[in-house]
Amino acid sequence: MKLRRGRPPAVDGLEPGERVLASGAGPDGDVAATTHRLLLRDTSIPWTAVETASWDGDAELLVVTEVPDARGRRARHRVALESPRRLVDVVREQVTQSVVISRHVPVDGRRGVRVTGRRTPDDDIAWTVQVDSGIDLRDPATKSRVDAAVALVRNEVE
Repeated sequence: MKLRRGRPPAVDGLEPGERVLASGAGPDGDVAATTHRLLLRDTSIPWTAVETASWDGDAELLVVTEVPDARGRRARHRVALESPRRLVDVVREQVTQSVVISRHVPVDGRRGVRVTGRRTPDDDIAWTVQVDSGIDLRDPATKSRVDAAVALVRNEVE
């Protein structure tokens, strides 16, 4: 990724219709927020895959946590930035704007599932489901309640 100061930076490998919204630099490399994704070092994270993003001003770190994978593991990125200017605000805005719906639905007492729909650049919705600790998806009755909870939330949007 090659960045220029003063104007929107030039970033190699943009998709058709994608544009750079903000950028920053630091000892960990250049970072750019585009209309479609966050570019960190050699990593490209679509907005639909970013669960949270925050700025640690004391440590001057952008902290990005990805949506959990199928096994429930979350990738976490910590990127040092020097004077990130608008970048942090743009990252927060893009993450927030991508979320169409996010609901926690109880399926076993207070335990349940969080169903989240995020808008893609193609105007589709990417769905993720996080199961609370203690929910046993191997139990057919519990699995059925989880499936019904997911369908309930999806039907609110689709």
